[in-house]
Amino acid sequence: YYEGTPTFTTVSTLDPPDFRGEESYRIEFQLDAETGMPQEGFVHRSWEDFKKFDHLLTTHLLNFGLQFPTEPTIDNLDAYMKRVMEHSAILRSNPLSDFLGINWSGRDLKFLQSLPDFMQVVIPALYRAPDFAPEPPIIDTEEECITADETPFEIYVYLMAFRSKEILDQYLQFFKSFMDTYPSFEGLPDNSDVLPEGVEIVMPPHFNMTFVHFLPGGYLNGHTVRISYLGKTKFNFLDEAKIGEWLTKLHGDKNPKRILDIGTGPGFSAFVLAEMFPESEIIAVDLAAPYIRMARKWQELRNITNIKFYHANAEDLSWLESESFDLINYAYVLHEMPADNAMRIINEMFRLLAPGGLMNGFEVPFVEPIAERWTYVEFNTWGHHWQDAGPQGPEPYIEEYEFGTMLTESLANVGFSSVEYIDYSYFEGIFKAQK
Repeated sequence: YYEGTPTFTTVSTLDPPDFRGEESYRIEFQLDAETGMPQEGFVHRSWEDFKKFDHLLTTHLLNFGLQFPTEPTIDNLDAYMKRVMEHSAILRSNPLSDFLGINWSGRDLKFLQSLPDFMQVVIPALYRAPDFAPEPPIIDTEEECITADETPFEIYVYLMAFRSKEILDQYLQFFKSFMDTYPSFEGLPDNSDVLPEGVEIVMPPHFNMTFVHFLPGGYLNGHTVRISYLGKTKFNFLDEAKIGEWLTKLHGDKNPKRILDIGTGPGFSAFVLAEMFPESEIIAVDLAAPYIRMARKWQELRNITNIKFYHANAEDLSWLESESFDLINYAYVLHEMPADNAMRIINEMFRLLAPGGLMNGFEVPFVEPIAERWTYVEFNTWGHHWQDAGPQGPEPYIEEYEFGTMLTESLANVGFSSVEYIDYSYFEGIFKAQK
């Protein structure tokens, strides 16, 4: 991240095609930087980007005497940027900052942590996005997927997904092209490296059909692992501090010997549970094999030994003994599937819990008033049923969840007692139940 006033630029090279397949010019710059910030950096821009930049200067009445070149050569573009740098008004402008990829981090965006936060995401007037994507990061290794700080570019691509309804297909191609640069957490072709011994998985058809959160290829695409991992800054209960706060508040006085974490993803909840209950055995499962590989890698880095991560389908955990868990936890799982699939998981949770055992679910609310429930559905699906063609919203299965799964009722219907919902935000709450 760069913050400051540019003092020098030079167009140095024409580099090979980037992730978009476009040749790009490397622009090196120097800054009168804020304290502790880098004083120099670089960004890559295509010929089309240069033309867009000059058009923005025109609309801001800042392009007098710039003489935009007719031919894209290094010398022509370098001379153009030298003329740009002679205009003091341009040096202080958003178009130049955006073009150089400076003075915008997006780190104050909270995304889905509250409804006002989300309004900043979906209403451009409430939060300015740059006119050009910041410089993308280069993440070469699986370890870097976990340890590298989130970059302004990664925040930008997540933000723009919510603002691209009218051009969603075009945007998703851009999103996919970038994510394909991430490591993919590949393993054995049959995923036996992460399966429980002797267990085979039947993949539910929906899991590879309609994808949540705009993820190209969904969770089965290992290139999406890092962007999902970065969800820890965007969703309340992917934040380990908040997970730990509420698990301690609700279950910190318990002494579970065996814990199951369903839909563990990168392992956020599993790691919190492991640290809360170091004497417990924790089984953490997820339907996406690449995410289990990532969780195991992160487990090595954190040196946590009381978790076993497995690639498994929570609709059929018959390889686990009935009534063998004292606590079952999940976060943001049941709303990401058709109701029939969710009901099978609910039944499995009941089967696996020991008498007196507890279920804890960090989940999307079940909205009781019918009119409000339909509004919630439209808000999250953009008006498209998950089986219909069209630009699906960020949560395509919400109608199934709100009108099919109906979680508080379903938990009681399968036999759970002491069913309780604790409201947390517009986007989630905590469901508790006991067997």
